[in-house]
Amino acid sequence: MKQVLASKRWGMWLALAAALIGVWAGRTLNIPGGSFSGAMLLTGIVNLWLGSLRDAPKWLQSAARSMLGLSIGASVTSATIQAIAGALVPVIVMIVAVTLVGILAAWAISRYTQMRLPTALCAAAPGALPAMVTLSEDLGGEAPVVATMHLIRLISILLIVPSLVSVSFTPQASALSALPVAAAAEVPSPLPPAVGLALLVVTGLAAGFLARRFNIPAGDLLAPMFVAALMNPTWLRIPVFPEGLRLFSHWIIGMGVGVSINARVLRDFRPYALAGLLMTAFLIASGFALGWLLSAITEIDLLTAVLGCAPGGATPLMLLSGELGADAQLVAAMHVSRILILTVLLPLLIRGTARRLAPRRVAEPPAA
Repeated sequence: MKQVLASKRWGMWLALAAALIGVWAGRTLNIPGGSFSGAMLLTGIVNLWLGSLRDAPKWLQSAARSMLGLSIGASVTSATIQAIAGALVPVIVMIVAVTLVGILAAWAISRYTQMRLPTALCAAAPGALPAMVTLSEDLGGEAPVVATMHLIRLISILLIVPSLVSVSFTPQASALSALPVAAAAEVPSPLPPAVGLALLVVTGLAAGFLARRFNIPAGDLLAPMFVAALMNPTWLRIPVFPEGLRLFSHWIIGMGVGVSINARVLRDFRPYALAGLLMTAFLIASGFALGWLLSAITEIDLLTAVLGCAPGGATPLMLLSGELGADAQLVAAMHVSRILILTVLLPLLIRGTARRLAPRRVAEPPAA
């Protein structure tokens, strides 16, 4: 079998098959992280067992990353914008605070464990697992380490937050729940849904491949994201981004991370295991503290504030917020805003920090 896998073609096809089965298993078994985690984990297991699995070709990787950017950008609707406008101050406070907490955790991990800064920043980013893995690849980080640390935090959040919220919090009426977001009727799109979706996908793919062609950092993720965020709420108004296209992005990106998981990567992650657990506990505790603070200084109820400040698991928490009695639209607005800003902020922060640290590293004398 290993001799057969020496062929790049067979190694790639087997990786595609393993990742596809992982997507199905992730959705069917409700694995934390869903289809992305399923594709990543099963491909990684097969690669550890057989070895020599190969990643998808570059054009397919770019297409998947572009689709991921479109799915994030398309979640910005006029209802999302209204929710953000109605709670602008708390949303800004939350974004700044949670971002600073993540940067602080990343600095501590990078300083005391010698983890590379791009890896630490992407691993400590509160949410957007597939997007942060994609960014880490483009910015010189270690994607498997980032994915593993995010997965540990995601599992912890999905185990701890719903249970703790259901026991500790009683749903309250939020003053912001009275906003006419859900009741506001969307202006219909001037195009048939299929035509609008096709136009969005074609434009997003073209923007992604063009950004990739000019070597813009994470361009095939960021460019389609901005295209969707601008076109969808103002003109196309596609109500729901197709699940199949989102699954396609999780399939290919999860496969790419899975094929990079091998015995050497696991050995490299071992020094960060304790730091990853400590970071998870710190970010979850910080999320609860920030939620309490937002509830104390604004009219947002405590349950909505806590779920909106939870560091990761955006999609599951958006769904859980409705079941637990929180303001689901506001929770969604807070998470989507944070994902959009973090995706733009981290490349600038990492590259700026790298330029500042480069002269110091050159000036340091070699170790005796």
